[in-house]
Amino acid sequence: MSGYSKIYCIGGFGGFQGADGINPIYFQIWVGDADRQWLEVHYIDRSIKPLGQINTIIPESPNNPNGLIDACIAFYPKHFNKCNSLKLVREKISSFDSLDFHLGLKKIPKEWFMLRKEALPFFQKLNIFEGKLWPVPNQGYEIT
Repeated sequence: MSGYSKIYCIGGFGGFQGADGINPIYFQIWVGDADRQWLEVHYIDRSIKPLGQINTIIPESPNNPNGLIDACIAFYPKHFNKCNSLKLVREKISSFDSLDFHLGLKKIPKEWFMLRKEALPFFQKLNIFEGKLWPVPNQGYEIT
């Protein structure tokens, strides 16, 4: 059985922040769980484009702390434009639709790991909120 277990909302930057610090929300990262965990992007601001064709990140392990920074780099690369490694990484993964840090690590360009280090200070400036997901029981509701 697979399903989504949490959602990250990223927003509230670019000169305007709502009272909660996250509005407007620019994009969401949904975390799915099955035999492996994956992160996928859902854009609210359609002007944001991913790195290459990336739409899925598979972290090295479930809830690996690098998974979220990897997803933010891949799904919101313009935020990391000042990173020296970004241009080369963009060229090397231009045809990729996913990055698999679990079973496909050999396909990840070695420059990605330098990019991750360069990206950390920019990543830390993002406003990211996390929500855990669980089913709402559908019993006991009455129409009045």
